[in-house]
Amino acid sequence: MATEITMPKLSDTMTEGRLISWKKSVGDRLERGDILAEVETDKATMELESFSAGVLLETRAKAGDMVAVGAVIGVVGEAGEKVAAVPGAVQPEAAEAKEPAISLPKEEPPKPEPKEPPSPVKEETSAAGVEPLDSAEEHEGAEKADVGQREPEPQGRDAERASPIVRRLARESGVDLREVRGSGPGGRILREDLDRVLGERQREKPEVTTPKPSAGPTPGSTLPLTRMRSAIARLVTEAWHTIPHFAVTVRIDMGEAEVLIRGLRESGKRLSVNDLVIKGCAAALVRHPGVNATFGEESIVVHPEVNIGIAVSLPDGLMVPVIKGCQDLSLLDIAERSREAVARAREGKGTESDFTGGTFSISNLGMYGVEEFMAIIHPPQGAILAIGAIDDEAGVREGQIVAQRVMRATLSADHRLIDGAYAAKFMGELKKVLENPVVLLV
Repeated sequence: MATEITMPKLSDTMTEGRLISWKKSVGDRLERGDILAEVETDKATMELESFSAGVLLETRAKAGDMVAVGAVIGVVGEAGEKVAAVPGAVQPEAAEAKEPAISLPKEEPPKPEPKEPPSPVKEETSAAGVEPLDSAEEHEGAEKADVGQREPEPQGRDAERASPIVRRLARESGVDLREVRGSGPGGRILREDLDRVLGERQREKPEVTTPKPSAGPTPGSTLPLTRMRSAIARLVTEAWHTIPHFAVTVRIDMGEAEVLIRGLRESGKRLSVNDLVIKGCAAALVRHPGVNATFGEESIVVHPEVNIGIAVSLPDGLMVPVIKGCQDLSLLDIAERSREAVARAREGKGTESDFTGGTFSISNLGMYGVEEFMAIIHPPQGAILAIGAIDDEAGVREGQIVAQRVMRATLSADHRLIDGAYAAKFMGELKKVLENPVVLLV
């Protein structure tokens, strides 16, 4: 039975995508996992991978076409199978009822953008939101990427032998892919092949070298506006002009939280400050559900589930995978799902469900040494939490001046549905659970 290939939706705000190129031609035989096409979404350039074996029976979009989310761009089936004539793409509603025929395994930065600032050596606290953020240190295996000038894409055989992310990592590592022996189907170069070559180089040359900074935009240059940057610009402009923001900041002593995290790590548990903040927010949102809400034209929707987004920084912007049902997850469950979500987003393996349905966001610039800031709310959500760095400060405990490990957290709230006193109660609850984090283990 023929299976339709549709334009994926990778965010709540995405409405269309551009077909960059077809990697297969009509009549070509496909195996499960073969790359069918390259698509530019409002988040990144992604490869579309076939979920089905068969033959590419037809294509319904050509390179350069803008295609609505959910519309059919091609059909996969058995050789000689008849496909019902469909004038143009189907409506998104119809496409959503079909079983998807693609997965999104790899990402490729579409165009050059200004280089992100380097992460200073500070206490790492990672989180999410509308601002770019963290954190490869806390999420092992998540790749950092330079935002320097992009080199021309390889053509022909070189382009087919490796995915965009492998080609990018090879460029950054100075590896000539022509010298790499691929272990994948048809000699395709996999990430493990590149890691093997890098490991061999490290053993041959163990001395540490200082990496050179990537080339950034030159003064006076004009950078092209990517679809990702356009989407971010549209989103934050809409949010700032339509949502009446106000902010509430609290000072949180994270000393006990750091002790708890160190203890769990020593026992073999993988845990970060970010995971603890997510769990703390989930607990506070359960106690104060009015913050976990959306303002509508005629009603306020208080969401039954706590779905928290964690932003993942990409070379040309960010994606915000969502951890769903946080109210029912343990701290260690949240830590595991957070790691998986970050890895999928960075590797371009996320699906529509990974990036939609968020009810609350967390944005963290603490890894850059930022003490506190106000984040922009991510529509249609009603609030976002901004997290600053953890640093040493003097405080008073039982009448004595003591050193404290202080983190400042700022809630940006939609004043149409959240009042100041209610926001203050939410932040008070968050402060209470993070300063006494053992309650989050229950």
